[in-house]
Amino acid sequence: MAAAATDVAAEEGEKEGAGLVAPPTFAELPNGRVKCVETGYEMVTGDVQCYSRSKRCRLGLIDFALAHNKPPLNMFKQDPLCRSMLICKLTGDRVNKSEKHIWKHINGRRFLHKLEQKEEVDVTSKRKMGVVNMKKKKEEQKTKKTADEIKSELRDPSERNSNFAGDSGDFELISGAESEQDSDVSEGNRF
Repeated sequence: MAAAATDVAAEEGEKEGAGLVAPPTFAELPNGRVKCVETGYEMVTGDVQCYSRSKRCRLGLIDFALAHNKPPLNMFKQDPLCRSMLICKLTGDRVNKSEKHIWKHINGRRFLHKLEQKEEVDVTSKRKMGVVNMKKKKEEQKTKKTADEIKSELRDPSERNSNFAGDSGDFELISGAESEQDSDVSEGNRF
């Protein structure tokens, strides 16, 4: 008797997975008709309630949510072989494209277990990336010059560090006699 009572209560209340997709939105047309924004279906104003419960509307809303990556349907993709099926990106399972079946899959043990594993991996990778990023930032701060240091170097050329000997004034003058000897030696080596 208890099972029969719960079945009757379930039939009177909302169906399983009914809140999975947002209800349809409608726009009024100038000719007195109404158009569903998500599916593009036009109808008479009196048919709005009937249409919003129909299978055509529910499938259209699921397609709309898939196309726009709305949660929780962002965890699914369209099955390329069958228009009425979805593939779960997390588990790889094929699920019927109905709110009831999607709801059951999302609340299933396998999906929840895989989701838990993915979250653990994400948390540990973020921790590792945080440690690596902190080390990189510290190294960059050590080697990075401040803007004031760079400006002062540009304005005061005497403090500039360069590899040119001419900048510091350390150069030798070569007399004409020494330069002739160097040129004779270099010519003799070529032959």
